[in-house]
Formats: sequence, C-alpha cells, structure tokens
Amino acid sequence: MSSEKPLIERRYHIPLAMFQEAFRSFQKKYVYPRNIVLSVVLAAVAGVYVKAVVDDPSQKLAYLLIVACAAMILITWYNTFKLRRSVTEALREVENDTYEMKLYPDRMTVLAKDPEGGDYVIEERKPAEAQPETDGDGNGFQQIFPEKPAEDAELLEPTEIRFGKNVKLHEYGSFFMVYIVRQNFYLLPKEAFNAEEQTLIRNTVSR
Repeated sequence: MSSEKPLIERRYHIPLAMFQEAFRSFQKKYVYPRNIVLSVVLAAVAGVYVKAVVDDPSQKLAYLLIVACAAMILITWYNTFKLRRSVTEALREVENDTYEMKLYPDRMTVLAKDPEGGDYVIEERKPAEAQPETDGDGNGFQQIFPEKPAEDAELLEPTEIRFGKNVKLHEYGSFFMVYIVRQNFYLLPKEAFNAEEQTLIRNTVSR
C-alpha cells in the first residue's frame, strides 16, 4: 500500500438535493444537446412527410411515419426524465452516507461509508435496480450503493480516479463535479473545503 500523503483528505456528506441538482446539470450539459439534435432531425423528417400528406392525402404510409417520428421524440425525452426519477429513488437509500475523498497530484480516491462512518463490503451491495445504468453514451449515472458490512466479507476498496483527458472537472455554485467520461461522476461539496483547498482542486483535477 502506498504511503504517499494526500494533498487533501476529507470526509463529507452529500445532501439528496445536491445529488438531484447535479444530475439535472449533468443531463443539461451532456444529454439535452444530443436529445435536441435528435429531435430536430426527427422533426425535419416528419416535416417532409407532412408536406407529402398535404400534397397527396391518400399516402397512408406518410401518416404512419409522421406518428413514428413524433413517438420517437416523445420517447427520447420521456426516457431522459424517467432516468432522473429512477436515480433520485436510488439515491434516497444512500442519502445519509458519508464519503471519504483523498486528493493526490495525479489522482483522487473516493470511498463510500455508512451513516456512522463504517466500511461497506463488496458482497453486500444493493441489487441492480439500485444502480442506474448508463447506455454507453454517458447518459446515466453509475454509482456504488453498497449495504452494511458482514463480518466475514471483503471490505469495499476506494474508487481510484486517475486524472487525464477522460476526467473533467465542472464547477457549479455549491459543488464540483468530477466527471469520468461516459462512465459516472462524483461530487465534492464546496462547503467541505476551504478557499485554498477549492483552488487546489481546480488546479489539480483535469478539466
């Protein structure tokens, strides 16, 4: 085990409201633009068939294609908001957890702790429904929601995030978002760090 001393070592709690705000911000930045482009393309395609129907109302296939385009637009946005609701429900089960973060010059580690600050274990993680999945394009939120430890179980290891081009730092009013591209993100509440530490986080974590 490395004896390297971290630049910052801190335990903190993330309120559910902050998780919700972060996921909305994440979707607005990474999901909404793609949804908008897809919606515009589908609307343009539907417009072509609308013109065809106006020119020749007997074209039944055109009606079906118009409905199909509209349905695809609705499903795209519905799934986006449905995922947000699913994530919120999953997070309710861990909203009292604490997190232990260690920042190093080239990486950071994050470890979930139970509300009393105890360790979680690998064997007792929540089932799949408590872990919203991504669709491979970074549209979801993948996080570890483990249960309380059993005495003979293996302790959960910290998640290590190596800084580089696939790690981006986004700053919002009350938190930093460390985003691992197309995988997941981690939150660092600003209130847990003083001004000097916040500057160190900005200058250390890749943007």
